[in-house]
Amino acid sequence: MFTAISMKQIATVVILLALSSFQGFGSPLAIEVSDELWPQWLQLLQAAPLPAGVQAVRSPPGSEPGWDRAILGLGIEGKVVGFMPIVPVVTLGHEQNPVTLVDVTQGKIGISPLCDVSLPKVAVPLEGLLPDEPGYPPFQRIALQLQSSNPELLAWYEKIVEQTRPPSGHELGILWVEAVGDIMPARGVDRTLLSKGGLERVFGNTLSILRGADLLLGNLESSTARGGEPQNKSYTFRFQGEAVEKLKEAGFSYLSLANNHAFDFGVQGFLQTLASVFESGILTSGAGRNLQEASAPSVFELGGQEIRILSFGAFPVDKTGFDGRISEEANATRPGILWIDEQGLVAADRAFRGPLTFNIAFVHGGEEWRTTPTADQQKLYRNLVRHGATLVLGAHPHVLEGMEVFDGSLIVYSLGNFLFPGMDGTHGGQDSVILKLGIYQGRIRYVQAIPVRLSGASVRRAPDDLALKDLMARTRALEGASANAN
Repeated sequence: MFTAISMKQIATVVILLALSSFQGFGSPLAIEVSDELWPQWLQLLQAAPLPAGVQAVRSPPGSEPGWDRAILGLGIEGKVVGFMPIVPVVTLGHEQNPVTLVDVTQGKIGISPLCDVSLPKVAVPLEGLLPDEPGYPPFQRIALQLQSSNPELLAWYEKIVEQTRPPSGHELGILWVEAVGDIMPARGVDRTLLSKGGLERVFGNTLSILRGADLLLGNLESSTARGGEPQNKSYTFRFQGEAVEKLKEAGFSYLSLANNHAFDFGVQGFLQTLASVFESGILTSGAGRNLQEASAPSVFELGGQEIRILSFGAFPVDKTGFDGRISEEANATRPGILWIDEQGLVAADRAFRGPLTFNIAFVHGGEEWRTTPTADQQKLYRNLVRHGATLVLGAHPHVLEGMEVFDGSLIVYSLGNFLFPGMDGTHGGQDSVILKLGIYQGRIRYVQAIPVRLSGASVRRAPDDLALKDLMARTRALEGASANAN
């Protein structure tokens, strides 16, 4: 029960249900409902179906005066049928200092029901806790009232089981999606991973964070080729394919191969890498034995939410002249990766067409060592939003770039390096983040960035907030540039 904050501080969302008093088969139920509480109404109907012969239809408010009414809302009197977390809210890109209950009760920070949080606003922890963690303090009741003389409806109402406690853990329905930047397990990382205690030696105190995700994504920027000649490129990488299984043990659910190192050892090396990922049980997309296979999204079903992921190549020509679009792009008969061109956007339309899906585009593009996205990069990633992406994740620059909200979707232009030996001493190449997104009812409500630091062949939580501050500053800069452009 939420009692620490005055009810006047919380905007009550009300659902009005006009229940027809017509007594006969097919009696309609006209419902006025907010999108925010609609999922709670559906959950209620699953637990307590309406009386036989009552059909529910959505109707504009006040369309049938005199009908029986039910009211479902936050904090009202009635049968408690659920609980909604009340969360502190900040604007994306602004400092996320620890928030206490005192801050909230004194009005120092805005609060909102979780269902009302919408980008560019994001929820932040309260007293260091998230709503699905034990001890989270503020929940508001979702209660149902019924005003009716209809005996069948009154009997239905009496059978509804009242909730006595807020949901916890996965009961609440928040999905936690985590994403990291480039993973390059060569230069000795593979040997360490395959040795005794290798996972802990490589990932250290980030391992528990990675394994805590419902869905963990990364960019695998290396080949598992067992032979073949290296391509004429600035850098070519390969590692032992057995180490991919260790990435699975670390928690990875999805790895993108649509990058400029997928073909470091030619077509056969690419196919061996593809096989290594498939055999580990990790999913990938945007890479396949032909265009049709490369165009198929990876699909995850998590807590009733369908998540689709499709990766794309969009990286520039290497200084040696290696052109990924010429050398790596899949076609009807050729193995390769999905490129962002006309056929790539057609694949995005097909992959992201589901009206209730959460769609992730993972893109390898932009310029290396650049901390701001190029104009072409912004145009390209925004276009993916127009083609249905809810979230766009970028890789390739090796450093962090900012985040941007565009048409209600989140674009993360570059996540930098996560595990990439050889970056010691580079400017920004060792500092990155684990991006942690809280998805509730199909929308991003939490955007957290956990700073990490790469050192040699291992990664650890950073001892400072340098990467976080850089990411937030670059995000604010993008926000300011967009405002000036408008």
